[in-house]
Order: sequence, then structure tokens, then C-alpha cells
Amino acid sequence: MLIDTVFAVLIYVAAWALLYVLSRMLDWEKKGIIVAPFFLMLKTSYLNQRLGFISAKRERIWRMIWNLGIVLAFGQMFFIIYFLTQNLVDLAYRTPQAASMVLLLPGITVSLETLPYVILALAVVLLTHEFAHAIASLTDAVPIKSAGLFLAFIVPGGFVELDEEQVERASLLTKLRVFSAGSSTNIAAWLVVSLLIVNFTMSISPLYQGPSGILVSGVIDNGGASEAGMKKWDVIYAVNDQPVRNADELGKMMSEIQPGKALSLKTERGNISVLTKPHPQDPKRALLGIYPFNYYAPNLSFLPKDLPYHLYWSEYWTSSLLVWVAIFNTLPLYPLDGDKIIYSLVSARSKAAAKLVRISASGIFLIIVGLNLLISFLNFGLTRL
Repeated sequence: MLIDTVFAVLIYVAAWALLYVLSRMLDWEKKGIIVAPFFLMLKTSYLNQRLGFISAKRERIWRMIWNLGIVLAFGQMFFIIYFLTQNLVDLAYRTPQAASMVLLLPGITVSLETLPYVILALAVVLLTHEFAHAIASLTDAVPIKSAGLFLAFIVPGGFVELDEEQVERASLLTKLRVFSAGSSTNIAAWLVVSLLIVNFTMSISPLYQGPSGILVSGVIDNGGASEAGMKKWDVIYAVNDQPVRNADELGKMMSEIQPGKALSLKTERGNISVLTKPHPQDPKRALLGIYPFNYYAPNLSFLPKDLPYHLYWSEYWTSSLLVWVAIFNTLPLYPLDGDKIIYSLVSARSKAAAKLVRISASGIFLIIVGLNLLISFLNFGLTRL
């Protein structure tokens, strides 16, 4: 396993090195392709044109949307300030309401199994956020310098380079529209993805139907299922000849079973006998030794049975990051959008006062965020997602 990981890392580094050498030899920068160590950027005039085309359609409707975005952004700002300060108090007093805050660090706080879903979610967050800034800017006739796509390490996304001088000369209302557009659009996207999760069965039909069983998304080491030979992506249809259609039914069934009892599981590979074990946190509860997920039967033979599982967790992480990145980005902390909103408001009266407010607010909220992270670590340890 270690050898395979080292080999994969070497191939990855070699691929980046080859891209870097080719970019220098063939002068890709003239074509809008910029390659740096573990960073690839593609600037394209086509994307600029498409964003301009979108912003030109229904300009009045777009302005109404961005005006609503201003109101939403201030609501998000008040919420994140209240949440961080209240959570800091809860963490200090170790109340049950305290929420653990953690940085997303691949391989440390984010497991390698979860990482692909997080990468996909970040791509959606970045694309919707940056392109919203561009459309809001173009709607108010403030040009953008460039737009394109990038790959940073392993995280894909989109970028928009605003014409800062033009933005600075724009009206206060235009600035507020532009700076609030990213977070408000992330919230709108979050609502859409959340609806997909709530109506997950409907969102994957007509390709899949169900649920009609239990998909084993993981097997616990040294558990009853592992010792019985069950494997990841096995499907369980019945327990002791009693049909089980979803994870909730399995949970209710297991709550009535004593540890040490043998269960006959009807699976797609035949019947498997599993000896339950005591739950580590509650010896009176029986543990089957699997990570259950609802099984959705594919309507087409070539569809993989584990695709709904990956779709669900992709939607889950996209929903989670959309809402929290959107809200956190409205914090008055440089260089977040919340800082730009407050700076624009104050600088309309006084540039000197705006700089003082920026420094003061950034210092205060940097301390509050840092203390939330530090005390979360002290209280809960290193959280792994």
C-alpha cells in the first residue's frame, strides 16, 4: 500500500514537471496557458464572451437579483459574526451547543476517501462564486480583465480578474452588487443542491429505483461482517428472512437484537451468517460491523450499483461547502468579500476611516476565528472527516 502511494505521488510530480517543461519550451503563456509548480491556469477569451453574453440578457432582472444579493449578504454577515462569537463562548464553557471548527487539510482532517467529494464541492463553490462576481460586474458595465479555469494542486475551479480601477470608480451600489454576488449565488446554489438531497430518490430516477436493500459502503475491521467475509459494495436484502429496504429499517431491527446473536443475511452473493458483536460505546447494543447505505437498484444493467452512494456524498459535501463558504466569506476579514463590502460603505464617506475599520475588523475577527479553531482542537482533538 505504501509503495503504491509513493509510486502514485512520483507519477503525479513527474506529470507536473513535464507540463512545466513543455510550457516553457512551447511558450504556452502566449496562448493563455500558465503553468507553475502544481498550478495550471487557462485564460480564454471564449469564457469572457460567454459571461458578457449572459450578463447582457435581462439586465433589469440581473440587477434585481444582485440587489437582493446585497440584502442576503448583510444577513449572512450578521449571522457569521453572531455564530463565531457565540460559538467561542460555548467552546470556552464546553456547552453541548459548541460546534467544532476545523480546517480542511487533505490527509490530515480530510480522509483520502472523502477528498474526491470535497474537491468536486470546492470546484462548484469556486465556479459559481467567481462567475457570479463577473456577471454582476458586467451587468453594471464594469469590464473584467480576464476569466478562465485553473487547477491548483488537485483542486479545479474558475477565476475572474476584475478591473480593479473600474470597480474603484464605480458607484457604491455597483460595488455592493459585485462584492455580494459571489456569496449570494453560493447560497442560491446551496438551496438547489439541498433540494436534490432531500428528494434524493427522485433526483436519481429514472436511472435508479428504490431503496430496496442495504448497500455495504464499508466493513469494520474485526467486526462480525468482516469475519463472515462480507465485502464493500455487497447488497443485503433481508435479515433472518425479514426484508430490509433501507438503513432506517436495519437500525430499528438491530436495536432489538442482542450482542452475540447469529444473523442470516440474504445478499446478492447468497446467504451469509454473521455473528454480531457488542457495540464499543454501548455493550448492550449489537453491532453488525458495516457502514450501511440505502441500495438503489439500477434500471439499466451497465449502471454501477455504487453510483448513488457517490452522488449522495458529492451532493452532501457540495451543499455543506456552498453554505459555509458563502457565509464565512461575508466576514469582515481581509481579503474576504465581507471586508470589501464594509470597506466600500465606509470609504464612500472617508478613505482614512475605511482603512482604519479594515485593519481593526480584520484583527478582531482573525483572533475570533483563530480562537475558535484552537479551542475546538483542545476540546475535540483532531477531527477527521
